[in-house]
Amino acid sequence: MSPLQVAKPIILDLLAAIAFAAAFFVAKRGFDAPGLYAVYIATFVGIGTGLAQLVLKKVTREAVGPLQWLSLGVVLILGLMTIALHDEHFIKLKPSVIDLAVGLFMATRDWMTPYIPAETRRHLSTSLVFRAEKAWAVLMIGFAVVNVAVAFLADFGTWALYATFIPTLIIVGLFFVQYVVFKRIAARTASAQHAGQPI
Repeated sequence: MSPLQVAKPIILDLLAAIAFAAAFFVAKRGFDAPGLYAVYIATFVGIGTGLAQLVLKKVTREAVGPLQWLSLGVVLILGLMTIALHDEHFIKLKPSVIDLAVGLFMATRDWMTPYIPAETRRHLSTSLVFRAEKAWAVLMIGFAVVNVAVAFLADFGTWALYATFIPTLIIVGLFFVQYVVFKRIAARTASAQHAGQPI
């Protein structure tokens, strides 16, 4: 199974949040929309994407992943609050709330197991997966803290650039690093088991 095939369910589960970030960037940079209007556009796109996904999965009787419920819930609640409050500081802090919610979710749940291919998962120790889950939780909480600093120390344009791209690029990069590491560990474990040698 390729890295893209492994990443697909995670990307789909987080599609509402990804659509929000992409719509914000396009509205802000592509159409030069004012900051607040760009956020409103992104909010409607994120909520619409999440609801459309949910309806589609219900119609096709597919399971709704835990990260998808979280992504949709956070985008929906914070989106409606954004529209109601019209406050730029709240808008800047919104990614921190999302990252913190995701980080706490990752810290308290066995969320990674469903996203690891079965052929790889059966050769990984439970403790390894547990440590990886908690490392991702720390990373997301760290993003929440950094976003607060950038929101208050940088101008709106710099913050928008950071919030749209930097965490996403880091997450994608680390995901592929984890994919390679897990594959190698699983292959080594499977080889040792097949040879009847101690791992």
